[in-house]
Amino acid sequence: MSEAVTFVVGDRTFRVRAARDDAPRSMTVTVVMDGRYEWTFDEPGWRPLSIGAVRDRGYLWSARGLIVLPRSSDEGPELIRLDEDLLFVFCVDAGWVLVCETSVRRMVAGNETANLQFGEVLERARWESGTLVVGETSGLSHRIVISGREAVVVRRVRSPGGPPPGSGEPGPQWASTC
Repeated sequence: MSEAVTFVVGDRTFRVRAARDDAPRSMTVTVVMDGRYEWTFDEPGWRPLSIGAVRDRGYLWSARGLIVLPRSSDEGPELIRLDEDLLFVFCVDAGWVLVCETSVRRMVAGNETANLQFGEVLERARWESGTLVVGETSGLSHRIVISGREAVVVRRVRSPGGPPPGSGEPGPQWASTC
């Protein structure tokens, strides 16, 4: 099975095709920029391919990798590989915020500069009033401030039906790789 989508970022057009012949183990992702430049990637296939764009930057992500699309014909794609399932990707201040299954990671210039580890699986992420809000399957939410190369949890909030903060459930554990 093969699915294709075309999208525009700035003045570039991209056609993306994901062939899932060996799903769920892998998929072949082909990206064509401006109908002339083509790249092919072998990606894990147990999560669907996702697409994001901000200003003049387009990007794709699979279960274990972020593919940052080029802005011009002089560039090639940038690949960021992970050791954990990738759920959401946000472009923030010349870097990336990657919401993974049990962590939030800050990437700047291809390097991991911050890593917040959580005790539960994350299932939701959104931006609210300039902060990232991630939600665990337990119902607990965390507000995270992204500043430069850092990411800091500023508040834990119980979602309706979830356990209260401080109820003995493990919170995020901070690890910095600056």
